[in-house]
Amino acid sequence: MPGITVFEWFRRLWEPNGLDLAHADLNDAPHKLEWLRECGDAPPEDIVELRRRIRMQLWADSELHIDAHSIRISSMGMILEEAFYFVDDTHVDERPDRWAYPLHASWPLPDAAAPGPVPFVAPFPCVELATPAAGDVGATYVLFTSLEARHDTMGWDRTYVFPGVRLPEFGAALRRPVDDRDVWPGHLLDLRALVAPDENGIAPALERLNRFAGDARDFPEPHDQAHQAALEDLSALTLNEGRRPELTLIQVGEHLAQMALHTDSIGYRSCYVFDDVWAGAHPDLAASLIHYAYHWDPGCTRRHWWMMPCVHEEYLDLHLRWADRVRDYEDYDEPLVTELTGAHSVEELRRQIFQDTGAGKQRLLLVLDQDHRRELFGIIGAVLGHPTPDTCELRYIHLVEPRHHSQLSDRVIKALCFELSKQGYTTLAFQQPPTALCQKRLGQVTSRSTSPTSQVIPLADFHLPEHYAWRVDPFLL
Repeated sequence: MPGITVFEWFRRLWEPNGLDLAHADLNDAPHKLEWLRECGDAPPEDIVELRRRIRMQLWADSELHIDAHSIRISSMGMILEEAFYFVDDTHVDERPDRWAYPLHASWPLPDAAAPGPVPFVAPFPCVELATPAAGDVGATYVLFTSLEARHDTMGWDRTYVFPGVRLPEFGAALRRPVDDRDVWPGHLLDLRALVAPDENGIAPALERLNRFAGDARDFPEPHDQAHQAALEDLSALTLNEGRRPELTLIQVGEHLAQMALHTDSIGYRSCYVFDDVWAGAHPDLAASLIHYAYHWDPGCTRRHWWMMPCVHEEYLDLHLRWADRVRDYEDYDEPLVTELTGAHSVEELRRQIFQDTGAGKQRLLLVLDQDHRRELFGIIGAVLGHPTPDTCELRYIHLVEPRHHSQLSDRVIKALCFELSKQGYTTLAFQQPPTALCQKRLGQVTSRSTSPTSQVIPLADFHLPEHYAWRVDPFLL
């Protein structure tokens, strides 16, 4: 929509024909935009108010990332996870290496390739599955997107690289002995087994993969035996119900192979294989594709580990085990807060917690179950940058231990302390010495026998909580 910003587009909903214009912009997709108008008779005054209304009316317990030029939302759909992007061209122009792929007009990607002016560098290290020999040149990158389950359909897909080989010879490279099969993803092992002994490229193997329903992890080695086993399975196995090979899209060029594999009634699994020549000719598209496979949000500026949530200064949203999460208080949460605390209002509770905090940033955090949405497990009042700029002072802790989540309290405190340390805070302080119950919870999550009996605790003493994030940092591999 030319000549309009993201914020202006949403404000336009309050104009007399605003809803009709919005639905026309979205090709009449049912995004329930009329619900936003129920938040008030007037349009939001700023982006902060717009974020509050979106969370309150549309995506209350989803990933919601908003800045001055974009709104990015990850939501649990009826069958699979979904992502929504509202983004200004200003934001896209600043980071084409993030937005080129999700904003590409259609399938397939352009396969024209010529050596670029500079060698391609991936946005973060990829998993190497081969060791180049003397005289080898180039590199080939492989990624498969996931459709494993309702809670694992977007992001967290690694890109694998084969240094020393380009796409025209990639089939021959796949036939080489595999040192560690456990490192290889299952679909890449399948593709390897389906490459015939006399094939240098992978176009025929992709056609076979479209009709394959076996598991090459169980096949014998060396490659000729694995290929024979794959052909036997290919002739004997029947496809899963809903799988329609005729709907699969495959296009193989000299330096880019791409496949949209029809899996079942849910949708397609994407596969991209490209070498450094194609990546050098389309560096923004290649970098954006690798990042998008790994992380659903192109606008995330945090270099974080697998499964670790995004955070930023204006809003905190931590995912814990199962469906538990910690996020900032919103106005529509007031009935839950007053019921749990016994306060007459949140304003009264804030006055009790945050008096005399100086220039520190006040945060009222809720611990809740995002699936049920009405279960509040705790409230934390924190002041960032008080009493010193590198300190976070906990003013208020009210946690209940649900029967089905026996370790929620220490997981909450542990995750919070870890996030504070990532944001540059070095100490956790208390307005008063922590209560005996709080000391017990803190004591369970500190390392090196640090005793939290004083009013200040070093944040470096906290471990990463279990299942909070995968203990693999792709940026350090």
